[in-house]
Amino acid sequence: MSFRHPSLDITGSTSKELAGHCIALGVTASASIYRSLDTARALMRRGAEVHVIMTRAAADLVSPKLFHWATGNRPVVAISGDIEHVEMAHSCSAMLLAPATYSSITKLALGIADNPVVLTAITMMGYGRPVAVVPAMHEGMERSPQYQDAVSRLKGMGVLVIPPLEAESVAKYPDPYLVARAFTSFALRGFDMKGLRVLVTAGATRSWIDSVRFVSNPSSGRMGVEIAIDAFARGAEVDVIYGHVDVKIPHFVNSYHVETTEEMAERMRELTASRSYDIIVGAAAPLDFTVEAPYKGKLKSDSSYTITLRPAPKTLKSITLKPKVLISFAADVATTEKELISSAMEKASKYGATLVAANPVNVGTYGFASEYDKVVVVDTGTGRIYDLGLDRKESLARKILDIALSQIKSRNG
Repeated sequence: MSFRHPSLDITGSTSKELAGHCIALGVTASASIYRSLDTARALMRRGAEVHVIMTRAAADLVSPKLFHWATGNRPVVAISGDIEHVEMAHSCSAMLLAPATYSSITKLALGIADNPVVLTAITMMGYGRPVAVVPAMHEGMERSPQYQDAVSRLKGMGVLVIPPLEAESVAKYPDPYLVARAFTSFALRGFDMKGLRVLVTAGATRSWIDSVRFVSNPSSGRMGVEIAIDAFARGAEVDVIYGHVDVKIPHFVNSYHVETTEEMAERMRELTASRSYDIIVGAAAPLDFTVEAPYKGKLKSDSSYTITLRPAPKTLKSITLKPKVLISFAADVATTEKELISSAMEKASKYGATLVAANPVNVGTYGFASEYDKVVVVDTGTGRIYDLGLDRKESLARKILDIALSQIKSRNG
């Protein structure tokens, strides 16, 4: 009798993005090896079937039985007459080495296939499968010229390097959710945005009433962050200007924090004057108004006050050098798709946007402060409408960048 492993019950519980995909997870002997278990589970929750291959040293740190429990599949620790590395390369869509030690990274870069993990990765690359690595080691090793050379070689070979998080003199394995999130986009799209430069705005700005109170909006910044992660995973160089956000800004993008709409507009002006962007995505929710005369100190709570709001600058109007594709977001209280599209076209005319991502305001269900949104993208040049429907922002971000990329490809002929 054949039994289904209970750990497989979580498969697809977050999304179906990786449904039908076999992912090879290479595990090497880093102290952060325990994070691989959570990464495996995060990939499974996106629908993937995960097969683990370990070095013998990794198996000495964490029993393969634990990875069997986590994935429902027995890990490979040694290559036998079944030539497991070839079978994985044939069957799996992509491979993730996480954690990847200094030794495994340099061996992979130089083609030294003396352990099952590197051997499998080399074979996967030979078959044109996407391969990504998550380095984890001591900070001094990460800064060595040998490591930098190895990383440069791997990037040149089309390997996605998800940088470690530097803290406490250690190059640490990042949040497993973030690793799985970035790897998912890479596994699905590869480096289709390699060579592009992308600027994204995210989050809400504020205008202070007094020293402790401010005017703002409920934007969490999630959509902008998801777009930034997706663009990075697909090979782009990414800059992010962000205000107040409820989600972490990924450590692998260039980030610039601002407080007010005026500061966001100024930073936008500076970056677009000094750098040429292929895509700019205005996913932030900059405050449309500024408190005219903020009170110095704290207003007493037992009195009434009148506050005057004046229009704040429009951040997308601060762009100095126009990108190939400018994407503006338009949140509106429209109750019908026709009203939403009309509002989107009006906003497009103001900023000269190539694409407008229109989304109805629905706080608490989707949109602001939610993992979900409902988006209609309008191509302002052709009038074509892309109804992306109600979906997770992670998936919507990928689809929005797909549309932007198609615009660039059509222009390049």
